[in-house]
Amino acid sequence: MAPYLPLYITRSDGKLETLAKSRKRELNAPTADQLDNRPDGKGHSDYFKELELGDAKEVDWRRKLGGMLIREIGGPENSGSNYILAALPENYRLYERVKSVAGSEVTDAYLYGHPQGRKKRFRSPGDFFPHLLWLATDENGDPDSCSCKLCAPDDIQVFKEPDRLKPSEPLKKEQTSIKKETIPPKQSTIGTRPMVIVPSRSASQDKGVSVTKPPASKPPISTALPPAVARQAGPPTTPTLLAPAKCFEQDEDSQWAKYLFRQGELAWFNRGNAWGLSVILKRTLVRDLQNPNRDRAKYLVQPLSHPLHHPPTKIIESEDGLRPWLAWSPPAPTHPGLASAPGLIYSTVDWKGVSSGRYGQGDAEVDGSIFAAKAVDNSFSLFLPLANNTVTTGERTYNGIYLGGEKIWIGEPVRLRVGSGQDIMVIHSIIERLKPGSTSTSSATIFLGGDIYKFSTLALQPGVEPPDTRHLPLRLRQDMEFRNRATIPTKRTMSFWKLAQAQARLTITDLKGRWYESSVLLPILKGAEPFSQDLTRGEIGDAGAWMNARGDCNAVNGVAPKAGTRVVDRLEAFGKSIPLGTKISKGLDGPPEDQVFPKENVVAPPQAQVQIPMDSIPMPMDGVQEDGAAGGKKGVEGVSDGDIEQFMDLDRMEEGYVQQFHEAGGGQF
Repeated sequence: MAPYLPLYITRSDGKLETLAKSRKRELNAPTADQLDNRPDGKGHSDYFKELELGDAKEVDWRRKLGGMLIREIGGPENSGSNYILAALPENYRLYERVKSVAGSEVTDAYLYGHPQGRKKRFRSPGDFFPHLLWLATDENGDPDSCSCKLCAPDDIQVFKEPDRLKPSEPLKKEQTSIKKETIPPKQSTIGTRPMVIVPSRSASQDKGVSVTKPPASKPPISTALPPAVARQAGPPTTPTLLAPAKCFEQDEDSQWAKYLFRQGELAWFNRGNAWGLSVILKRTLVRDLQNPNRDRAKYLVQPLSHPLHHPPTKIIESEDGLRPWLAWSPPAPTHPGLASAPGLIYSTVDWKGVSSGRYGQGDAEVDGSIFAAKAVDNSFSLFLPLANNTVTTGERTYNGIYLGGEKIWIGEPVRLRVGSGQDIMVIHSIIERLKPGSTSTSSATIFLGGDIYKFSTLALQPGVEPPDTRHLPLRLRQDMEFRNRATIPTKRTMSFWKLAQAQARLTITDLKGRWYESSVLLPILKGAEPFSQDLTRGEIGDAGAWMNARGDCNAVNGVAPKAGTRVVDRLEAFGKSIPLGTKISKGLDGPPEDQVFPKENVVAPPQAQVQIPMDSIPMPMDGVQEDGAAGGKKGVEGVSDGDIEQFMDLDRMEEGYVQQFHEAGGGQF
């Protein structure tokens, strides 16, 4: 069966809360009594439960709605393909009613979210489709133009047979004739312009986007760009302004070429003749002896291991000795018994048996780090809460998120799975939405709001300049300046980040991970000499092509897992793979002792170890050619700071204002 291509609905009238007749606000969802799944005295039960994104019935609804929508507004170029809604319109949620009597169970699905309140719900995809079509095509958003049975109860309904229509009651312009679940015939819909974004998806790199271009005579509609849920209808025109940093460490990470790695991040580290996996505990800047006018970053890492033994911390004197977690793919376990056992995770491995040789010969420390890293990649946690509005909206907001192996702040770009594969989103909000009537964060849904940008290139012409980019984060601007200084004299082209959609909302599964500057990361991944040659030719590609995506290492049959496991804080994510009592520094936002490094690396007691040479570590799954892999190997041999510095002499752009900070609250993050 052909894969299902996603359709994105960028307008919604859905409401999480409505005003009841008593003038009190109530949740637009089943009541607490209706959500109670406890059986009565006879053992019978009748209750509602929310269907999560990805549930079989929820997916079935989105497939049926996507098929109906593409048949109605699509063109010949869309025939032969399957379509699915990437998500239900914002604030619409699907619930299942479960009736259990005498051992038999009957279920029905109901879609809540209509602005008239919880008693106005849709009972089937066909029931909801006229309303969806109105959301997707009515340029003015006038509810009087909607022909669904909730918005127009007195009009002729779409479920009625054509021969029952009264001649004196003509159908509205945008009304669609549907009977039950059947897909309606294609009609000429007034006031629509079908524009369908069809990303080509893979587990690690999303390559292309095909856009159905509409006839020029039709006005715009709102099924436009990703993500799955967006706040505004119509094409975006105004970028969102960046909020000032809310703590010192956030400001540190917003600067170009200062720190590549962050406290709490999962990273590869150079153990000498092999590479291992570690967590970044501390970082600082020290004077670069090869370039006295510059500082260089220095890190303290804790190697990962199995719970029975933990190696000591290690000081990494320069960023050449580290690699981002997503730069490489983890190898298979060294113990044959572990490599051949499916479904094992860090917490289920028999580590005593591994250490005693029950699973063959191998390195328990290496295997412990591999399983631990995969567990961290499947985790996420939120830190630095900003606002708590759960009473009125059921939402909380945060200043940052640990997503898999990486630390991500508000105000910085991330790589996206949706779109062209090179699209990014500048995050402006991290939102936790609780389930109705619940205060539990374990079942909450996480959204990330921001502006989506596409990488664009223009031929150099006199008087032609790229658009103003002062609204973009500093790292994006200075990296683009660096790249344009190489391409303008050689390629006669200049590039910029073009706004594709403002105020968009994505889920965790739509993100690949952090965005990295090509000007900073590629000299390390490729090596100084290959990067110097690329620079001379003006061929500076996207560093994202060298990176995996979060979830790739845990993919099953090429399909990455869902959002993953939420943990309380960063230490819980690493669990027993690091020593009890390990502290992850808060840097400038913590006490001064948090920044103190040990005087020297502690020498670990000698152990029989199986070394993993660099050649055995799989490189990124996509986007790296054979010569690129060779370049990566050269980077392992060591790139001197002096070699890299010739490409890194941009000064930090002056901001023109003084940032105000407050002490970061909360616990260990």
